[in-house]
Amino acid sequence: MHRILSAVVALSCIGTLTAAQRRSSEPSAEVGTLVGVTILSQTGFPSVTHIGIPGDGIQASPTLYATFFATPSLMVEPQISFTHISGGGSTLSAFGFAGQFGYLFTPTTSGSPYVAVNVAYQTISDGTSINGEGVGGVLGYRFKVKNSLAIRFDARYRRWFSDFKDLNEIGFGLGLGATF
Repeated sequence: MHRILSAVVALSCIGTLTAAQRRSSEPSAEVGTLVGVTILSQTGFPSVTHIGIPGDGIQASPTLYATFFATPSLMVEPQISFTHISGGGSTLSAFGFAGQFGYLFTPTTSGSPYVAVNVAYQTISDGTSINGEGVGGVLGYRFKVKNSLAIRFDARYRRWFSDFKDLNEIGFGLGLGATF
């Protein structure tokens, strides 16, 4: 867990530093959230489909992202999610974070296809605690609306390990982000 957290923090710092070096006329950061559909499946268990606004992030949890552009094509993106559910005397909390590297194929145009790889960590607690790491990839399309709004369409797959052994996460999302 400490290695993943260290990697996400390092990626965030690298993204922040490289984004600060870019020309001020170009957007160097994007902050947003995702809406969409996430399907969780695991051998021996029924599949779960989650549709959420926001809620197309780490294991279908509401997720916020901050994208830093290290170069016009290279995106470095920390993501964070938190869910707390309470009722009938029971509570469930889930916390997750991910680090994602992406590549825009045509960054100087208003729209660009992209690919990304990511690592994630999530912990869920309901009195006991389970946690695990995930690794995955994304195919997407990002387009800029003026200079202050970016919209993304993406499809992703993530495979989970540890306590979430053999859990498959498949997501289809729409991202809405403000650019700076």
